[in-house]
Amino acid sequence: MRSKPKTWSSIVTCAGIVAGGAGVVGGCGGTSPSSMNGMDGGPVGSNEGGATFTFSPSNVSIATIGAQQGSAADENLSSACQIKTDATAPEDDCFTSPIEAVMQEDGSTVNLVVMQSLQIQSTGAIAVTGGVPVVLVSLTDITFLGGNIQAGSASLAVGPGGAAGAGSNAMGSGAGGGVAASSTAAVGASGGSYCGLGGVGGGASTTSMVYGSASIRPLVGGSSGGGGTVGSGAGGGGVQLTAALTLTLDAGSYISVGGQGGPIGGLAADQNPGAGGSGGSILLEAPTVTVAGTLAANGGGGGGDYSTNGGANATPNATAAAGGAAGNSDGAGGTGGAATATAGGPGMTGTGLNAGAGGGGVGRILINSTTGAAMVTGAAMSPALTTSCATQGTLRTVAQGP
Repeated sequence: MRSKPKTWSSIVTCAGIVAGGAGVVGGCGGTSPSSMNGMDGGPVGSNEGGATFTFSPSNVSIATIGAQQGSAADENLSSACQIKTDATAPEDDCFTSPIEAVMQEDGSTVNLVVMQSLQIQSTGAIAVTGGVPVVLVSLTDITFLGGNIQAGSASLAVGPGGAAGAGSNAMGSGAGGGVAASSTAAVGASGGSYCGLGGVGGGASTTSMVYGSASIRPLVGGSSGGGGTVGSGAGGGGVQLTAALTLTLDAGSYISVGGQGGPIGGLAADQNPGAGGSGGSILLEAPTVTVAGTLAANGGGGGGDYSTNGGANATPNATAAAGGAAGNSDGAGGTGGAATATAGGPGMTGTGLNAGAGGGGVGRILINSTTGAAMVTGAAMSPALTTSCATQGTLRTVAQGP
């Protein structure tokens, strides 16, 4: 992996805002030193085959995008690569365009890559992990030709901005961190919540609260499940894709921000399993959005018996992650939230010494377009568009800001 230096060449700021509150990127010509830091907050442009922004991207300002567009390149991915997000020193081996740590409107940090265009071929696969969410911006188009972005959480890999797994019998991390398992009784941990509630643990009656908004502003990841005797599953990551013209996800392509499954319980009494993490966030926006692939922000399965493999990690489809099976020592774990079932499933008390853990709730999906009705044909979306956790909206105007 390599860290990309910031380049400030060829950055231009166009004056003013056109009628109707639309900003313009491109076609300006010349170079204005005063615009290199985007101090005027106005629309930005490049004399490198620029495009038109007719809206304000969510979470990152047009001026912030302009500060990186002088180094924006046409990106065409045909192999596997990695992005490691970080609040100060992000790294990637995916793009020629630099990756930078920038601030959202609420003061939190995301990592931003600004490109002239992005194509992900069928052999292209971007794996994203790290401490902060990631935003990919194209000054023209983003096209998935069967490729994928995997930003979910699994063993030793936490999705970008997802909350890390909890410690032993500890409260889960993140705004919807799950309730911890008991260390003195057969009471299981609850799954992490986000848009969907985490499933309650076996023998328990409480879970964590949902959080965030349908606008996914700010961009955030999922929360981890409540800790069992050996911890819990992490929350899924946060991913935003913004294109100035079109965003297309062909059949066979996917973006996944699923939660991690919870770990197994122990052989002795009061060694309850850990709960699953919640799904994260997917935010897509462009004037024209077409989705025929898969968008998945599913929760991880809750942990079960010592003799099993624990709760399953969320997968890039509309199938719920299985909870760990019941056995002689521990009750079964709950399934992760998926499709129309936004809440994680409950853990079971079973007949063993300990109670199973709850599954993680679903995260959020939002598609913003000019009309508020993207072309969604043959797509697999989980959570489903019929739920409040997957929605469509209209693009923000430049006057509204990020």
